[in-house]
Amino acid sequence: MAKREIKRDDVIEKFRPAVALLEEIVAHARGMTTTKRIAETHPEIEFEAGRKRLAGQLRWWLLAEELAKRIETIPDFTVLSTEAQINGAQFIFGFPGGVFTVKRDPHDESDPDDGRYLQEAFEGLLASVELADGIDAEEPIKVYLAVTAKNARLKVVHASLEGVMVIPLEDLAAPVEPIRREPAPAQPRARATSARKPAAEREDVRPAETPSS
Repeated sequence: MAKREIKRDDVIEKFRPAVALLEEIVAHARGMTTTKRIAETHPEIEFEAGRKRLAGQLRWWLLAEELAKRIETIPDFTVLSTEAQINGAQFIFGFPGGVFTVKRDPHDESDPDDGRYLQEAFEGLLASVELADGIDAEEPIKVYLAVTAKNARLKVVHASLEGVMVIPLEDLAAPVEPIRREPAPAQPRARATSARKPAAEREDVRPAETPSS
């Protein structure tokens, strides 16, 4: 049986109810993990590379923890991780049609094996969780929330896709409908009037002389 092809718009529609929460959590995690803040809170780390690495690890944890605490406020979104998995820093969440998690290292777009890595990374995690109704236990849609200091994206993998489908987080927001203004009713044209006085009343016009007989 052929696998149902996953469409980009399908994934966007499934995640759209959670976009406001995701944007809030991402903004909070970024604000708490700037390199300036890391330098202030961890002065013992002097190299910029070390600060960036610590910032990335802390950002990942803040995202995953906030999702674990708040994602179930969105209908049909759930926390699938067991308590033991969460204690082991393994976070799995459910959404309509699939599962998602926060990617630990989002800097890998140039890695040709990134898609295979993403597919395999879920296998052990899913073995001990109960998936919600409507999620294909054999081939669920697998989504990674990848957040850096500058961008946030969903990375989607599925058997029907040849590679990784990447969706910027801002694409989840509903398109804004343009405001349609009704055209103003046509106004009747006013007749043009002259400001000049009639010739009989104007001082610069002399009456015609009557020819003498």
